[in-house]
Amino acid sequence: MRGKIKLNCGSELPLKKDQANLFLEIMTTVMVFLFSVTLAGYYFINSMAESWQNGISGSLTVQIAPSAETLTEQEQNLRINKVITFFENQPSVDNVALLSQRQKQQLLQPWLGDKINLETLPVPELLDVRLQEGQVFDYEQTAAALADLAPYASIDNHNVWLHRLLQLASAVQTIGVSVLMMVSTVGALSIFYATCTSLGIHGNIIEILHIMGAKDDYIARQYARRGFWIGLFSGLAGTFFALTAFWWLRQSALTFESGLMSNAVIATDEWLMLLSLPLWTALLTMATSYWAVRRTLRKIM
Repeated sequence: MRGKIKLNCGSELPLKKDQANLFLEIMTTVMVFLFSVTLAGYYFINSMAESWQNGISGSLTVQIAPSAETLTEQEQNLRINKVITFFENQPSVDNVALLSQRQKQQLLQPWLGDKINLETLPVPELLDVRLQEGQVFDYEQTAAALADLAPYASIDNHNVWLHRLLQLASAVQTIGVSVLMMVSTVGALSIFYATCTSLGIHGNIIEILHIMGAKDDYIARQYARRGFWIGLFSGLAGTFFALTAFWWLRQSALTFESGLMSNAVIATDEWLMLLSLPLWTALLTMATSYWAVRRTLRKIM
């Protein structure tokens, strides 16, 4: 009559020494690295898209071109006030503000450097027009009316290129989701086949354990325990390298400082998700290893 082996803190299987162990550690670290970088990028792009949507969609920029003739300060102010009054009378406009010289210099600094003198350049005056939330702004009709009143002024409609930016962000996010699914699938398959390889390596020991009365569940739990610790430590390593790489890429991107990326942040719950990836990796590795052992032993024993 076969006895029953009790599960103890040790392991009858020398799992730490088999060749599949190193392969599984390397593959898991690489997969977690790719998954973490892609997920962080997905969150970052989503934050940028929301920033663009909230900060740009409700505003317009109006340019007042410099006159070819020399105007007095009073005449120049009359030209500007005429356009400001026009937009203040529009029912869908909430606020109109004239950009100062310092603000214009900050806008031009990424392209012209920090030593520019705007007084020597034919820089147009800029109005920041904020629209009322929920109100419909008729761009074509307003632009035509402005052209009749002040031909020297023009409206820069942000929604044209904002729509293109949001389309690009959506396409990149779709690719990111595809990469996440692919990495998860390849990772699970790697764990499965590495576990099956390890079962082949230790086939003789497993057969002896069966003769001694060990159940498939007992052997599967040993592989699951090994998988948990491999997943946890490999997940920690992969996440650390990924966040380091992502931080470096983000800092490099922010050097362009065009306003498109500076307001993008990863939310607290998203950071928690990224930092919890090692635990999810450990649970996935444990569950996949357990299932692979039970499935394989059920077929061959």
